[in-house]
Amino acid sequence: MQKKTAANVTPELREAYHKALRIMKESDRLLALKDLLNQEPAFVEARMKLRDLERKKVMSVSPIGRFFARLGSPTGKIKGLIRTSPTQAMALCEDTLAKTLDNIPVLELLAEAADKAGAPFISAEAMERASELRQNDFSFILKMATYLQNAGQAGEALKRLTALATNNPDNKEIQDAYRQAINIDAKQREQAKNVAMASVEQGAGSNAIGSKSAAILQLLENTIHDAAQAKLVVNELLKVLAMGESMDVRRKLASAYIIMGDFDKAIAEINKVIAASAAYDPQLDKNLEEAEIGKIDKEIAQIKRRPPKDLADPAARIAELEAMREQLKLDHALSRIEHYPNDIGLVYDLGKLRYERGEYDLAIEQFMISRQSARCEVMSRIALADCYEQQGKYKEAVDELETVLSIIPRLDKDRLTTAYSLARIMEKTGDKARALEYYKELYELEPRFRDVKEKIAMLEGGSAETAPSDAAQ
Repeated sequence: MQKKTAANVTPELREAYHKALRIMKESDRLLALKDLLNQEPAFVEARMKLRDLERKKVMSVSPIGRFFARLGSPTGKIKGLIRTSPTQAMALCEDTLAKTLDNIPVLELLAEAADKAGAPFISAEAMERASELRQNDFSFILKMATYLQNAGQAGEALKRLTALATNNPDNKEIQDAYRQAINIDAKQREQAKNVAMASVEQGAGSNAIGSKSAAILQLLENTIHDAAQAKLVVNELLKVLAMGESMDVRRKLASAYIIMGDFDKAIAEINKVIAASAAYDPQLDKNLEEAEIGKIDKEIAQIKRRPPKDLADPAARIAELEAMREQLKLDHALSRIEHYPNDIGLVYDLGKLRYERGEYDLAIEQFMISRQSARCEVMSRIALADCYEQQGKYKEAVDELETVLSIIPRLDKDRLTTAYSLARIMEKTGDKARALEYYKELYELEPRFRDVKEKIAMLEGGSAETAPSDAAQ
């Protein structure tokens, strides 16, 4: 089952889609789009519009109302149809989700049925919604990643798993999935490159795989990074908006404008979404920050390249813009913390920002909080050590780094840099014996790591050309 846009569905479906978008009453528009998807489940624009309405409906219903809406779901019947008629099972799932989108068992069944029908991109979308409902259950993200890989979107899968692996360094299942995702992404990138080269060799031209439909789908999947394609997609999304309001479309439009470097329009779109949102969304705030900083960076680059004739002091204006940029970052970070004070990830982000600003005492306050969380402990302790070292508090820095070494596996990616930092501090404070011990441990793990060989030779009083084992002899 291939994805379809309004450009390549049948004329009858396209007409029905535009007719559905013109329906004034949202509940009737929702049902019309749901019926349309039951006819063509792969129609991504109709699916996006339907989910928009379903999310809005969920927000307007009380928790008890959602609970009763989930009662009586035909899960048994759906399970029975998945093997024999997966598309019919998908239709039953959509009928049920139209009552309330917050139905995890039915989302799981939709994912299973869609995968059976050869539409893993629909399965991934279902698992993404499930992961939003149960943010502490990483199994949904793992399933979503697998479906994305099956749909040829290994880059998106890797993006999700990178964040998950960073926050769960000790979880073997997650770390294994992350390493596997790196390999799958590399293979899919190579395959895509080969397909592109084959298209050019056959005379199709370098834009053969950059068609309008492909570009639209790539933006919907957050995989467009090319300004020309983004401009193409903006035109198409504006046509979709002309048929009816959609905050999800406006989010995508903002992303396209950012890629194009049209930051004023991106900011305008994001602010429209924020104004229409019932609750504060930290991700929206991050998107707004990205657009605002992009606008500042663009002006700085323009001044450096060709200062305006009416600008009396270009250097002073650049300094002013850079100060504005740093204050903007801080204002957004503080706003996110104000709304979500218990979000450890946001606490850690604020700590990193404080560190970058040279506000070490304030950074330490944040890292002391974030290190209490298992998912942030390692990176928080490493950051704490950096703060202490900047303040000349070497004992405190060593304590944090030694704790990191005691809790991470021998082959963990952070072990090399942590051991090197420890050795460097020991060397700086005159404890050459312990410094040499850590440098030798590093040499055993990775002989070519930075200047570890030279450091060992220097501390042992030998030559950098002599390997540690030789020097010992």
